[in-house]
Amino acid sequence: MQKETAVGAAFILSNPIINTAASAIGIAKTGTAIGTLHGAAHASATAAWIGLVSMKAGLFIMNALPVVGALLVLDSLSGRGHGSPIIDCYEQAWRDYEVQCELEELKQQVNVDPDHQVRSKTSITSFAQLDSHFQLLEREHDLYQFKKEMGLLPAQAQLNQQKSGVAE
Repeated sequence: MQKETAVGAAFILSNPIINTAASAIGIAKTGTAIGTLHGAAHASATAAWIGLVSMKAGLFIMNALPVVGALLVLDSLSGRGHGSPIIDCYEQAWRDYEVQCELEELKQQVNVDPDHQVRSKTSITSFAQLDSHFQLLEREHDLYQFKKEMGLLPAQAQLNQQKSGVAE
């Protein structure tokens, strides 16, 4: 068991541990042993004992420890590297999603025929639009070259490529 999981489990079970310790050795402000008290008096005295005379601080500690423990256990079970914030995983997933959406949107703006001739469906009105089209064409060309090297092109495209290579 990982240290993080063990600490998290101890924090989750902290309220029964705190109540047992308070009952065994705790003394209320009135001088009465906490173990002899029952109900609301026991809960108030335990919270004040844990909070070092401040009942609010004691209640905060007693309520926060199980939450922190659950977060530690979930963090250790998530399988991420130690110390990498969980928000980074979500941010990276969101960036990947945005890039994929942008690529799909750009693919809607161009036609690619089997001979790998790329033609724009829209007229370019700005430099930013021209730049995005150019980037899309570069990605398409790189993907085509990779498929060609790996032999993953459809048979018709390979035949057309061989014919154009012979004609040159």
